[in-house]
Amino acid sequence: ATDSEPEPEPPRPALEVIGAGFGRTGTYSLKEALTILGYKPYHFVTPQHAELWAAHAEGRLDTEALLSTLLPLLAEEGYTATLENPSADLYRELASRFPSSLVVLSVRDSGAKWEASWKLLFDTMQLTERPFSLLFPSFFQWIPLFRHLKTIRTRMGTQLGLAPGELTHGWRRKPDGWLATQYERHVEQVRNTIPADRLLVFNVKEGWEPLCKFLGKPVPKQAFPRSTANDAKALRRLRLAFLGVTYAWIPAVALCAYGVARGLGLGALWNRRR
Repeated sequence: ATDSEPEPEPPRPALEVIGAGFGRTGTYSLKEALTILGYKPYHFVTPQHAELWAAHAEGRLDTEALLSTLLPLLAEEGYTATLENPSADLYRELASRFPSSLVVLSVRDSGAKWEASWKLLFDTMQLTERPFSLLFPSFFQWIPLFRHLKTIRTRMGTQLGLAPGELTHGWRRKPDGWLATQYERHVEQVRNTIPADRLLVFNVKEGWEPLCKFLGKPVPKQAFPRSTANDAKALRRLRLAFLGVTYAWIPAVALCAYGVARGLGLGALWNRRR
């Protein structure tokens, strides 16, 4: 470029890896592994994009409009991989838009193990989704981000033909094993949709070898990451934290009210003595 011509902008990164696995399939460990390999994974939803995803879940944005808006933002922020729902629900659309990308379908040992993990997740998340009531005085749904996340979750599983919210909460009205069947349907759908040479079905227990071979990356010397940030123990701690936040303000307010009342009472007594 000459002095009078602006410098050309560097090319924005395209998505190189598309995660097609549902949440609770080791996606957080996979995120850490992809980061070590030099990718920048977009995992679940970032807060600044939550309103956009919620508009899509509500039907105010169709998938084409969502991706036309979201993908330039992801490119601008340097993301080169996607993981977990809700982007995993759009694995077909993303794979079509990025034909040179590779698809990783993260899986659990069995549908039954995934079902148990999914139930624990949504028994925890529902604490942030319930409306305020006298018996459950939660303020979470008064916060826009939590309202958006509740809406986003309703769309999970709709690519399987499920009704909105059926995968995330409708399972409570289904028999045991129903969730495992939906998980297996999703795995089978991905296998039948993505060509074999573009697809890796991957359990994080397998470690670096199959992942690096598929992505054409050298095997790192460090151990494959085993994240505990979102495991069962962490979810149980998070559940207790949500319950604590829900009820802890009551004694705090009561204590403040007592302090105010006591202060007013002492003030009145002082005035009478004067």
